[in-house]
Amino acid sequence: MEYSLRYLGRSHVEQGPYRSTVTFSPNLSRERVWFDGELRDPLRFREAMSALHEVVVGDHRFQRRDKSAYEAWKKQKIQEQSQLRATLLDRARVQAAQEIAKQAIPANLEGDFRRLHRKYWDARVRWANELARNDPQMFRALVPCDPVISVADDVVFFEAFSKDESSYGCLYVDREGFVGGQDAGLGTTNVDYSMALYERFQALRTYRTTRLHLDPRGFDVAVEGKADYREEKIDLPPSWLRGFGQISATSGLATESVKLDTATIYSLLVFLRRNREKTGPRAIVFELRRGKPPALVLQPWGMRLESRGPNYEGTSDQDVKVWGRRRLSVLARLLPMIEHVEVQLLGNGLPSLWVAKMGEMRFLLALSGWTTNDWTRGTGLDLLSGAILSDEATRQNVWTFLRSARMADRATIAAELGKKGTEIAGALHHLGREGQLLYDPVTRAYRFRQVIDAPDARKVMTAEPEELTKGKELFLGARVAVGKTEPIPGNKRYLSAKIAGETCEAIVDADGLMTRAKCSCHHFFKNGLRAGPCRHLLALRLTAQGGDELRLQSASLGGGFIH
Repeated sequence: MEYSLRYLGRSHVEQGPYRSTVTFSPNLSRERVWFDGELRDPLRFREAMSALHEVVVGDHRFQRRDKSAYEAWKKQKIQEQSQLRATLLDRARVQAAQEIAKQAIPANLEGDFRRLHRKYWDARVRWANELARNDPQMFRALVPCDPVISVADDVVFFEAFSKDESSYGCLYVDREGFVGGQDAGLGTTNVDYSMALYERFQALRTYRTTRLHLDPRGFDVAVEGKADYREEKIDLPPSWLRGFGQISATSGLATESVKLDTATIYSLLVFLRRNREKTGPRAIVFELRRGKPPALVLQPWGMRLESRGPNYEGTSDQDVKVWGRRRLSVLARLLPMIEHVEVQLLGNGLPSLWVAKMGEMRFLLALSGWTTNDWTRGTGLDLLSGAILSDEATRQNVWTFLRSARMADRATIAAELGKKGTEIAGALHHLGREGQLLYDPVTRAYRFRQVIDAPDARKVMTAEPEELTKGKELFLGARVAVGKTEPIPGNKRYLSAKIAGETCEAIVDADGLMTRAKCSCHHFFKNGLRAGPCRHLLALRLTAQGGDELRLQSASLGGGFIH
């Protein structure tokens, strides 16, 4: 998708002996947004923005290189070198013997070689860094799209999505984190970002008052006549956009919440830095026992870390495995400021959300199940929501209400619109996938925030997964033969059925969420629930939910589906 960014000037940091100003240039092609306020703790902001930078440039994917040209070149060089050696070998031997006879070998030859070799590689690294700063094309390869900043009544927050589409970072700065009054225009926009700006962040100090300034001047002038006006058109990958939307939707799903103390996070990061696994498994296992502090087991070493934080008070004892632990290194710079970290777990092999509380700031790091199974692949994140269905009218009403209110929890939205909680949940999940809103796990409320405009979002960000489409077809084709259904403790139900020749069984809660499930199909045998329920389990869940709305939608469209 081609995406336009229009800027007047560049984001920069102005420094004086006693005052610094961090000025962001907003995207002029989006809504008018501005902010001006003095930071209460510049050092904390510097470290948090640096951690967000690590998310932006993060790419942990394995890069398989095409070595065919290199192998051909190497073969040619070997032949040339063999011929050269045959020609010069005798001459070199004679010259070497003559030189040795004239002078002794230097006493510190090895040390001098290592010193000069180090000097060469240091210069090469500096050259690479300089190239990254001054080559826009190379920087766009690192950062697909400039970070998103949103100004709300209670917070200012920055969002960024990694290049490899496996990590998401969001820095919230409470409005109480600014001194005195602030001038603000609410909304969301992109801000101009560069490697040079990141380096200027490192100069922020506590002895200088620091202002955060989102510059509104570009909205008020005829920017086309300005020398520092520029427009960029970038081709955003659809998977990158869908991933951004998936995070917005997933953060609002039901999770197990675990609170960890700073010492546990420190021990985790230190151990991973000092040890490199050579074999699998490579998971962090959360051992959750009611009435006891959570424990973390690092595989494959079996290293056990006992948290000193509060006890786990979940619904039942369980073990949850998550992957992506190397990406937690972005929290290292925040350790001196972290009060505690709250981890929200969706299930085995599924994404995890790590929320670091730092006084008036909090840093959210969302990690996909593992790097190569990013936020946009499979059906897991689309299908974890209990409310698959939502009608267009409800979605439009929710969107209009949130745009006006800017922030509200699910109960408030349902009461305001006079709708059932499940209907609102489906609409919120769908709007989250379109990048129109964001769930704040701390306030437990939904915030209106547009990554891109709604019409463009519907084209790119809401493609329906194949398993979901096939599951609807099985349900509408009456291919589900329920064999057994019975209530079990905890307001849940056990279901079993025969669907298209496959045997399925599942435990669903009152909202239709699958807490445990099993199917005899190949998809489940290969992935379990890590890639989301298979089409047979989806058809079973639709049967458990009734699916009346889906039948009406299908009938009104002559057998088609509303996505």
